[in-house]
Amino acid sequence: MFFPFLIAFAIVEANQFIDTFWISGLGTASSSAISTVVPFYVLLMSAGMGISVGATTTVAFRLGRNEKEEAGRLASNALVLGAMFSVLISAILLLVLDPAMSVMGVDSIRIECWNYMLPMILMSTPMICLLILGGNLRGEGAARKSTIIQISAAVLNMVLDPLFIYICGMGIMGAGLATGLSSLISLIIGLSWYFSGRTLLKMDRKSFKADRKMMSEVLTVGGPRTANELIGSAMTFIQRIFFVVAGGTTAVLMYNYPWRFISLFNLPGKAFESSLIPVSSAAYGQSDTDKMWSAYMYCFKLTLMVSIVAAIVIFVFAEPLMSIMTYEETMNALLPKLVWCLELSVIILPFMALRGVGAALLQSMKKAKIPMYFDLFWGSVRMVLYAMSAYGLLGVDPFDGIIYIMVTVYSLSGVIINALAIWEFKNLKRMLSV
Repeated sequence: MFFPFLIAFAIVEANQFIDTFWISGLGTASSSAISTVVPFYVLLMSAGMGISVGATTTVAFRLGRNEKEEAGRLASNALVLGAMFSVLISAILLLVLDPAMSVMGVDSIRIECWNYMLPMILMSTPMICLLILGGNLRGEGAARKSTIIQISAAVLNMVLDPLFIYICGMGIMGAGLATGLSSLISLIIGLSWYFSGRTLLKMDRKSFKADRKMMSEVLTVGGPRTANELIGSAMTFIQRIFFVVAGGTTAVLMYNYPWRFISLFNLPGKAFESSLIPVSSAAYGQSDTDKMWSAYMYCFKLTLMVSIVAAIVIFVFAEPLMSIMTYEETMNALLPKLVWCLELSVIILPFMALRGVGAALLQSMKKAKIPMYFDLFWGSVRMVLYAMSAYGLLGVDPFDGIIYIMVTVYSLSGVIINALAIWEFKNLKRMLSV
C-alpha cells in the first residue's frame, strides 16, 4: 500500500506548494495570511482527518473478522458523521474567526485571512467527506482508488488556482474557492464508485441512515484522533500568538515556509504510517500479533532510513529550496533567515516521521487516546516554553529560541511515543496469548 499512498501524498503536498507559490506572487500580506490561517484550516479539517483514521481502522478490523456487512455500515456512517461535524465546525469558525484574529494581533491582514477561509468554510462538507471517503477506501484495501481521488483533487486545485487567483482576478479568495471545488468534484467521483458497486463495500441511500452503534465504533478511534487534531489546531493557534510577539506576522511566515519542506520530505513516513494502520488493524482483527509486529518494524526501519537521507538532502540544498518560495521582491529579503530556519528544522524530520509510525501502531490497537493525551501534554509543554522565549525570558533572541525549543520537543516526543507503542503492544500480545 506504500507506493499509492506516497504518490497521493506527494501530489497533495505539491499542490500546497503550488498554492503557496501563486499566493507568494500577491506579496507579503497574502503570504502572511495563508500562514496565519493554518490553525483555522486544521480546525476545519480536524473532523475529516480524525474520522478518516477511525474509518480505516474499524473497517479493516471488521473485514479482518470477515464481517463485510458491518464494515459497509461503518463506512457509510463515517460519512454521515463527517457531514454532521462539518456543519458544526463551520458554524464555530464563522463565530470565532474574527475575534481569534484580534487575539493573534493580525489586524493588518484580517481581510486577506477572511478572503482565503470563507470559501472553504462554506464548502467544508465536501472537503471533510473527501478525507473520510479516502479512509473508507484504505480500510477495504483499495489504496489505488484512494490515491485516485486524492490526485484528482490536487490536480484540479493546481489548475483552478491560477485561473481563479489571476485570470478571474479573485486574489487569495480564488485559492480557497479552488480548494473547495476540487474537493467537491473528487468526492462525487469517489461516491460514484460505491453506488455503482465498483468497491468491495457497498453503499446505497438506505445505508446512510444514522446508526448510533456504528457511529460509536468509528468514534472509538476517530473521536480521540479528532480531539488530537483539535489539540494540534489549538496549539498551532496559540504558538502563532507567540510568533507574532517574537517577530510580528513575518515571523509566522518564517516558521511556516520551512515547515512546508519538512512536510514534503516527510511524505515517505506518512505513507508508511498510513499503510501500517489498515494492515495492523486487519491483523489485530485476526489476533495475529506476529504480523502486527512485523508490519511495525518494517515501517519503523524504512521510515528511519528514508527520513535521515531526506534530512541530509534538505540541509545541503536549503538555500536553493527556499529561493523557490521567495521570488517576489519583498519576500527575497527574508531568504537568509528562512534558510537558517530550514537548516535547523531538519533535525526533527526523523523523529517526526517515527512519531507517526508509533501513533499508527497505537491507533491500530484502538489505543487512540494515548496519542491524544500525549500530544496534549507535550503541546502544553511546548507552549509554555514558547511563551518564555517570546517574552525574552530565556536569554536568547525570541524567535530563535522558539525554533530551538521546537526542535528539542519534537525530537523527544518521537522517541517517547514509540516506547509507549511498544509497551502497549506487549501488553496486547500477552492478553491475546492467554
